[in-house]
Amino acid sequence: MLSRVISFFLSLVTAFAAMFPAVFGSPNRNPAKKSDIRPDTWAAVDGLGRTLPVKGEVREKNDRKFVGMFYWIWHTNFAQSLSARNATEILAEHPDILHDFDSPLWENTYSGYPYYWNKPLFGYYRDTDAYVLRKHAELLADAGVDVIVFDCTNGTATWDESYEALFEVFESAKEDGVNVPQVAFMLPFNDSADTTTSLKNLYERIYSKDRYRDLWFFWDGKPLIMAHSSGLDRKDATEKAILDFFTFRQNDPGYFSDDTPYFKKTWGWCSTYPQARYGISANGRVEQMCVSVAQNAADGQLVAMNAEGNVHGRGFSEGDYAYSYETAGKTVTVTSDTENALLYGVNFQQQWDNAIAADPDFIFVTGWNEWIAGRWQEWQGTPNAFPDQFSDEFSRDIEPADGILKDHFYYQLVANIRRYKGVSAEPVQAAGVKTYFHYANSTLPRDSDGWQGDHYTSDTMRNDFVKVAVRDDGRYIDMTVYTKDDITPYTDPAWMRIFIDTDPTGVSPNWEGFECVINRENATEGEVNVERSLGGWAFEQTGTAAYTVNGNRMTLKIPAAALGLTDGRIHFRFKLSDNMQTDGDIMDFYKNGDVAPGGRFTFVY
Repeated sequence: MLSRVISFFLSLVTAFAAMFPAVFGSPNRNPAKKSDIRPDTWAAVDGLGRTLPVKGEVREKNDRKFVGMFYWIWHTNFAQSLSARNATEILAEHPDILHDFDSPLWENTYSGYPYYWNKPLFGYYRDTDAYVLRKHAELLADAGVDVIVFDCTNGTATWDESYEALFEVFESAKEDGVNVPQVAFMLPFNDSADTTTSLKNLYERIYSKDRYRDLWFFWDGKPLIMAHSSGLDRKDATEKAILDFFTFRQNDPGYFSDDTPYFKKTWGWCSTYPQARYGISANGRVEQMCVSVAQNAADGQLVAMNAEGNVHGRGFSEGDYAYSYETAGKTVTVTSDTENALLYGVNFQQQWDNAIAADPDFIFVTGWNEWIAGRWQEWQGTPNAFPDQFSDEFSRDIEPADGILKDHFYYQLVANIRRYKGVSAEPVQAAGVKTYFHYANSTLPRDSDGWQGDHYTSDTMRNDFVKVAVRDDGRYIDMTVYTKDDITPYTDPAWMRIFIDTDPTGVSPNWEGFECVINRENATEGEVNVERSLGGWAFEQTGTAAYTVNGNRMTLKIPAAALGLTDGRIHFRFKLSDNMQTDGDIMDFYKNGDVAPGGRFTFVY
């Protein structure tokens, strides 16, 4: 009788878990070292004039919603023996060789040789480069990504050297207050011997030894792994331990799959619109959906990214889809017919809109930093085929690029994560003073090989911003900036600048959304210039601000009138910058010196 009662109780527990899957065993958040750094309270206007949603425009943050990012750790493996070749650059000079596999202009590389679709902002890096990994940690944390999922779907390769380097850098970043994404692995798309081998390798190297446990992403109370488990044998002690250790979600390889019920325990990684809804529970709750930048698909079938026809690139959409936003006093409406539609991520946005409407527990985004695809003699009927990545239009990476895509897709990602998850409340502040915090060590020294023939060096971190306090009396803005170490002399170039956005609508003349800049040039002891943009990187002086430096603290008294703030109500957005290397290039904010907050983000006062 007792056994029947226990059995009945367990059946009720199982049924309840199926109805509310994410409730059972909440994911392990393991936050960074306690700090008041809250990136989802920062503002930004991207290079297309799109403004990030802020508090009051989206819901309060929902800690039961999660975003995963497909992430590649294979670059070091290739970079050790191959040189980087850029398909976009080659075809810009020789467009006639698009489908000519044997052209010597491809440099006689073998079928399957990996080509870049374009150059990453941080160069043709190895994913053991600590400088790049630290940049990734902050970019992904600032976006609100909860977990990066490593692509280990090819054979038995798990790229051990690269994930070890990432673990080390992410652990260090956590000590500096970065709420780094946690990690999970995606293995081959079947229950083959390769899957079993990879599972054993990862279990024995990492999980069974409890290594980097605070970086593991938990789902339903156990570490998540996207893999098929049906090939494991419970009679084998190690395989039984693996079966009991992980929460398995078998990864669906298809782009055109139907919706699945929760009991199938299946997740996707890339879907065409309208995306499949995975893990639908008895009450209609959706566990997981995919959002991807682009898809190597056309007319309901897989194709190479450089195939002829209606391939689903960055500017593609299904039907008469459009989205709109306000900028510079006008409404911009974007469709697939918009000039340079690829820049606006029409495909990406249509998928986000669909996923947000379904409100799943987990959204899987493809992807961050794949960058390369093999050039094959033939694939799916296309000669000289690039199956997964090919060009600015026909690629699916979000990591900022050195070319025309810049950081457009990064801020589109940030905006949609906020629409999906919501944003945090502002931290509690002392009366009359707002204090903002930022990470130490954002720009590490760089001295690393890239792909064969490439080597990257940089050591531009100088005044490392960690805190700023602001108050005003209606006429003056008092700002105190704190750095990790003592502040260097004012005679240094590009020293201790403050960029200020006084008009978030973008109507007023500005440089990249900033109407004013303090201390762009010509600082003297005790006084810095205040300037206003004439449009772009051209400025006129509107006043001066007094300052003092004492050790690691710089205090400024800024006349509000010099910023054009004359109504006594002081509202503005700002960022700190030191040691910019290329004036007028906002992408420099990602690479050199220090900025707080990162990239285009601004603090809001």
